[in-house]
This record gives sequence, structure tokens and C-alpha cells, in this order.
Amino acid sequence: MGYLGNHLATAVTGIFAAVLTGLSFPLIEYAPILDLTFIIVVPITWFLTLMCFLAQKSTDYTHKHTSHTTQDKKSLNQPSQVSQVYTANGKQAS
Repeated sequence: MGYLGNHLATAVTGIFAAVLTGLSFPLIEYAPILDLTFIIVVPITWFLTLMCFLAQKSTDYTHKHTSHTTQDKKSLNQPSQVSQVYTANGKQAS
């Protein structure tokens, strides 16, 4: 799990969105064509950051609240079911 608690994708996307947001102000004055590019890209990266965060929180919630029933666990009291195996000539194999 590490330091980020499975939020590595959220952190990377958030850092990328923050860098793009920071670069947008000086680069818009440098090249006006980048204005439209940053208007499109910056909100999309922040939206992806939010979606990564919500998806990871949802995954953490569902894995924390799963039900472990006794049917899923193997029981030592019940003998395992033996399947019958037949050979090609129709005789039962051991």
C-alpha cells in the first residue's frame, strides 16, 4: 500500500494537473494559441484527478465491506467431493 494508500494514480494525475495549471499562466502570454489548449486540458486533468480519487475511494469501501461467508471457506469437517473418471474404453479409473 505504501505511503499514499493506493492513491498513486490520484497523486500523479493531481501533480500533472497542478503543473499544467501553473504552466498555463506564463505560456498563454508566450503563445496565444496555447490559450485554447490550456482551457481544454486543465479542466480535463482536474476531472481525471477527481475520478481517480472517487474510484479508489469506492474500491477501498467495497473491499472493506465485503461479506465473507462460511460457504467461501473450505471446511475440514466435510469430505471433498470425488468425481468419477472414466477411461476411453468406458471403464472407471481409480
